[in-house]
Amino acid sequence: MFCFSATTNENQMSVLADLCKFADPSDIKNQILLELYFHTIQFAKSKGMNYAQTSSLFTIIKLVHTMCASTPYNNNEETFTYFKKLLVKHSLQRPPYSIGVFSTSQVQAITDYVLNTYFRHFDMYKYAFTPKVRIDISFHYDGIPETPPPPSEPELPVVPDKDPAEEEVEVEEQALEASEPETEEMKKLREIIQVAMGAELKQLQTRLENLILEQDSKINKQVEALEMSMGMKSGAKSAGSRKEENKRKS
Repeated sequence: MFCFSATTNENQMSVLADLCKFADPSDIKNQILLELYFHTIQFAKSKGMNYAQTSSLFTIIKLVHTMCASTPYNNNEETFTYFKKLLVKHSLQRPPYSIGVFSTSQVQAITDYVLNTYFRHFDMYKYAFTPKVRIDISFHYDGIPETPPPPSEPELPVVPDKDPAEEEVEVEEQALEASEPETEEMKKLREIIQVAMGAELKQLQTRLENLILEQDSKINKQVEALEMSMGMKSGAKSAGSRKEENKRKS
C-alpha cells in the first residue's frame, strides 16, 4: 500500500483520500471514514503486519462498516457476527474456503482493537452514515376536526446499497476473471491436491464405515444379552411354578 511510503500523517491522509476516491475530503462523512482507515493502517504498522495482512485488515474494516451502514436499525450483533466470520475466514488455512493470513496472536490483537475502537463507537457510525427514519403520527377524535397532514418533502432517488457478502463475491469473481491462465505447473499442483484429497476422503469414509459396524455390533450384543436375561428369568419362573404344582398334587 502506498500509505507506507508517506512520511507524515498529513501525507498519509492525502494518499488515503486519493485511493478511496473521496470527491470532497472536507465532507464530514469522508473525514470520519478517512480517520477510521488511517488508524487501521497505523494499527497494522504497529503490529508489524505485511502488505497482505494490512490489505486484508483494511478490507475487513471496510466491509464491516458497509454492513453497519446498510440499515438505520440496530444491527450491532449481526455486524459483529459478520466481523468474526470474516476474521476466521482469513485466519485458517483451508483453501478454497479460507486462507491463513493472520496468526493466532494477530487475531486476538485485531479483535481487541476493533472492539475498543469501532464497536465501542458503533452508535456514532450508525448515526452518521445511515438515513434518518421519520414517523408522522396523527390522531382523530370524534367531534374534533382532523389534523391537517404534514407538508410532504420532495422524494430523493434512493440508491440501494449492496450487501457486503454480495460485494465480496463480486470482487472475488472479478479477481478470478482477471487472473492469468492456468499453467502446466498449476495443473499438476491441482491434480496432486485432488489425489491427496481423494485419498483422505476414502480414509474418512472407511473410518466412518468401521465406526458404524462397531456400533451395530455393540447394539446387537446388547440386544442378545437382554434377550438371554429375559429368557433366564422366564425359565426360573416356570420352574418355580412347576414345584408349586407338584406340592399341590402330593
